[in-house]
Amino acid sequence: MKKRYFQAVLAGAAVLLLILLSAWLLLFRINRFSLSIRLKGEQEYVLEYGETYEEPGAGLLLRGTLFLKEGITPKDTEIQIASDVNEMKLGRYTVTYTANWYWLNTEEVRTVSVIDTRMPVITLAEDPEGSLDPEKVYQEAGYTARDNYDGDITDRVIRTESMGLITYAVVDSSGNPAYAEREVPYHDPIPPQIRLEGGAQYAIPTGKPYSEPGYLSVDNVDGDLSHRVAVEGEVDWLRPGTYPITYTVTDNYENTTVATRNVQVTAAPRTETRWPDEKTIYLTFDDGPGPYTQQLLDVLDSYGVKATFFVLNTDYNYLMREIVERGHSIGIHSVTHTYEEIYASPEAYFDDLFRMQQIIYENTGVMTTLMRFPGGSSNEVSCGTCEGIMTLLTEAVQDAGFQYFDWNVDSDDAGNAHKTKTVRNNVLDGIARTGISLVLQHDIHPYSVEAVEEIILWGLENGYTFRPLEPDSPGFHHELNN
Repeated sequence: MKKRYFQAVLAGAAVLLLILLSAWLLLFRINRFSLSIRLKGEQEYVLEYGETYEEPGAGLLLRGTLFLKEGITPKDTEIQIASDVNEMKLGRYTVTYTANWYWLNTEEVRTVSVIDTRMPVITLAEDPEGSLDPEKVYQEAGYTARDNYDGDITDRVIRTESMGLITYAVVDSSGNPAYAEREVPYHDPIPPQIRLEGGAQYAIPTGKPYSEPGYLSVDNVDGDLSHRVAVEGEVDWLRPGTYPITYTVTDNYENTTVATRNVQVTAAPRTETRWPDEKTIYLTFDDGPGPYTQQLLDVLDSYGVKATFFVLNTDYNYLMREIVERGHSIGIHSVTHTYEEIYASPEAYFDDLFRMQQIIYENTGVMTTLMRFPGGSSNEVSCGTCEGIMTLLTEAVQDAGFQYFDWNVDSDDAGNAHKTKTVRNNVLDGIARTGISLVLQHDIHPYSVEAVEEIILWGLENGYTFRPLEPDSPGFHHELNN
C-alpha cells in the first residue's frame, strides 16, 4: 500500500516537474533573451606610437523582451579578450571580445590605430667662431635629424641657401614636417650701391614738372634693396636753380650709402626787346578763331597788313593754318579760357599752356612761344583761385622760353564797346596817344572785326606801320595785381 502511494507521489512530481520545465522553456522562448557586450571607451581607439595600450574593458548584458528589459550582468560568465595590438609598430589592430551564456553567444570588436604625429627634430651644429667674407662660400657646420619612429633621417633633409639664410626641411615617413633656419654668419663690410637713372647731374627746363628718373640699389649680400631707398628733396620747377635730391639706403649689416642727384632747373635765354624806329601798330586778336576770323583775314590781306592772333581751342581750329599761311603771327591764349581752372595752380596753368602750344603745332606745324595770359598779366580774377600766381607765372613763363604780351591800347570790345564806331574810336584814341601801339581786340565779335578796316586806313594815312608780333617785340607788360 505504501509502495503504491510512493509511486503515485513520484509520478505526480514528475508530471509537475515536466509541466514546470515546459512552462520555463515556453517563457524563455516568449521572452526572447539576448546577450551583448558593451565596450568601455572608444570603439575606434587612437594610440600614439610608443605609448602603452591600456585596455578600457567591456561589460556583459543579458536582456529579455518581457522581463529583464533593463538587463542584468550574468555572474557566472566572463568576457574573453583577444588582442594583436603592437604599440611599437604603426598600423591598425583589432581587439576581439567574446562571451557565452548557456546557449547564447556574442562578440564585439574594437579597432586600435597606432599612429605617429610627432615631428622630427633637426639639430644644427654651432658655427665656428669668427666671421666669413661674403665673397667666399659658406662651409656648413653640420646638422642632424632624428624621428621618434624613423630614427636617424639626416639623409632626408633638404637644405636650401638664399640671401644669407639657410633653411633645413625634413618629412618623416608619417608625413610630419620639421624646419630649422640658420643665418649665415657673414661679416659684410661692403655697403650697397645706388645707381641713379639719368645720372647725378640732371637738367630740366623751367616750366616742366620734375619727374623722378628712377634709381636702383643692389647689395652684395642682400640683393635688390631699391624698395628701401629713402628719397628726400624737392625741385621747384618754376624757379631756375640747382636742387639736390638725396637717396639713402642701409643693408642688413648696417652699411649705409648716400647718393645725391643735382637737378638743374634751367632758364631759357630771354630775348632782348627790339623797339621799332618808326610809328608802329601791332594789331592783336584774342579768343578766336571764330566765325568772323575768315572775314578779318580777308580785310587784312586786302591792305597787306599782318597781325597777331592769340587763339583758343575752338571749333574753328582749321583756320589756324590759314592764319599762319597768310603771314600772321599766332600765339597761345589758353585751351578753355576758364579762369578758375587755368589759374588753379602753377601746375594747372603750365598744363594748359603746353596743351595749347601742342594744339597750335598740330594745326599749323609752328611751335609758337608767343602767348597772352587770359585777362592779361594784370588780371585780378586769379586772386580768388591762387594767391600770388601771376607774380610767379610772369617770371616762370619767360624762364621757360615764352614771351608774354599785354597791351597799351584797349578797344574795350570785351567790355562796354558793343558798336563798331565805339571800338574804332577807342582804338584810334589810344593809338594817337602812343608812338608804338599794341592793340587788344577780339575776333569773336562782329562789331570789332568790322572796325578793323577803318583802323587800318587811319593808321596808313597817319604814317603808321602795321607789324605782327615777334619774340623780340615790345611786351607792354602791365603792373601785376596778384
